[in-house]
Amino acid sequence: MEPALRPAPAVYRRHLFHSRDATPDQCSDVFWVQGSRYFCDARFSTDSSGTRVFHMGFAGRLECTDATTGEFEWVHAIAAGEAFGAADIGQLFDVPGWGLLEVGRHLDYVELWQQCADEPGPLWEARGVDEQGTEALVVCVGDRFGLALGADPAGGRPSSVHIGSRNGQDWRARYSSWSASEPPLFSLSPQPDGCFAISWQAGEHSGPPVSFHPIQQGARNA
Repeated sequence: MEPALRPAPAVYRRHLFHSRDATPDQCSDVFWVQGSRYFCDARFSTDSSGTRVFHMGFAGRLECTDATTGEFEWVHAIAAGEAFGAADIGQLFDVPGWGLLEVGRHLDYVELWQQCADEPGPLWEARGVDEQGTEALVVCVGDRFGLALGADPAGGRPSSVHIGSRNGQDWRARYSSWSASEPPLFSLSPQPDGCFAISWQAGEHSGPPVSFHPIQQGARNA
C-alpha cells in the first residue's frame, strides 16, 4: 500500500479498530465525512435494547504534517461528547478500490475505513460563527453531510455532531449526538459570500433561521 496523498472528499465508515495499549473501542457506528479542507467525525454504539448511544464527535481542518509518509493531523475545532485524549495524528494508506488504512502516531492504533459508494455529487463545506459566538462547521459531499455545532451557552446546549443525508431542502441527521425519538430535521441555505443559515424544522430546536458568518483562515486555530 502507498501513503495517501490526501483522502478523497467522501464519506467513510470504519470497519476495523485495533489498539495495542488503549482501552477497547466499543463504537460500532463510526462515520467520517471528509471535504477538501474540513472534516466531521461521529462515533456511536448500540446497547442491548437497540438504542443508539453517542460517544464522541469532532470537526475541523485536516492538515498534512508529512507528505512523504502520508501523515495527517485532524485538528479538532469543535468537539462533543467524550474527550479524545490526544492529538489526532496518523498515517493514511490507500487501499485500492476500497478505502483507507489509518495508523496512529501517539495511540498505537490501526483503523480501516471503507469509502461509501455514493454517487458523485457536489462538494460544499463551510465554517462560520453566529451573532452569539456559536460556531458551526458543515461538510457536504453529494447528498451526505456532517454538521458540528459549538457550545451554545445562551441556549444551554453543549457542542453537538450530526451525520446524515439531504433530499432537496430537507437535511436529516440520521446519526446525532442529540437524544431524540426522531432524527433531527433542518434546512441549510448557503450564500455566495460564504455565509449560511440553519433552520431546524421540528422538535425543541425548531425556530427561525440562524445565520453564520465565515471564519477566516487562521482564525480560531482554523
